[in-house]
Amino acid sequence: MKIEARKITSSPRKFSLDLLSDNYKINVTGNLSKLSNGLIKIDSTITGEMDFVCDLSGEDFKKSINDNIILFAKDGIWDSHKNRDYFDVVEFFDGYIDLEFIFKSELESMQLDYHIKE
Repeated sequence: MKIEARKITSSPRKFSLDLLSDNYKINVTGNLSKLSNGLIKIDSTITGEMDFVCDLSGEDFKKSINDNIILFAKDGIWDSHKNRDYFDVVEFFDGYIDLEFIFKSELESMQLDYHIKE
C-alpha cells in the first residue's frame, strides 16, 4: 500500500493493512500524520501470528503478536545531525510512503531477533 506523501497532513489518516506470507499472518492498523518538521509519523498496532525459530532448540514455533509500533518516514533525505530527536527515519525518494515495505521490514527484523520457545 503506497500513500502519496504530500497528501498526508497533520490530521491523522487511518490505514489498515493485511500482510500474508508462509511465515506470518499479520494485520496492521494505525494512523499517519505529518509532523511540523516534515516527518511522517506512523503510529500503528501489529496483531496476528508469526513463525519463529527457537534459538535454544532450533525448533519452529508460532507466536501471537500484539505490538504497538511508532515509526517515522520522510519523503527525501533526513538529516539526523540537525535533528537529533529522530535518528531512525525511513527515507523514500519517489513521493510515496510504502507501508507494505515498511512493515514487512519490521516483521523481518522481529524474526531475526532472539526467540525462545515456551
